[in-house]
Amino acid sequence: MTLKNMIKEFAAYLGGRESVLDRDYARIAEQIKLMWGHAEFYCYLEKLLVVEKGRGRSGFPFEVILEFDKL
Repeated sequence: MTLKNMIKEFAAYLGGRESVLDRDYARIAEQIKLMWGHAEFYCYLEKLLVVEKGRGRSGFPFEVILEFDKL
């Protein structure tokens, strides 16, 4: 099941488009689906978006940030 099929607000945002999270970040999409509706979801999302000191990350494409905003 995709994020689009699971979260109605996300589906409304995407319309007919495919989710970049589902397509390019399957592991993250799976974690989101597992945590959706639980308080831990927001902690997970914050960890994805905040770069901690000494931890190198390349970041996400803008399209993914827009999708995160709809979750």
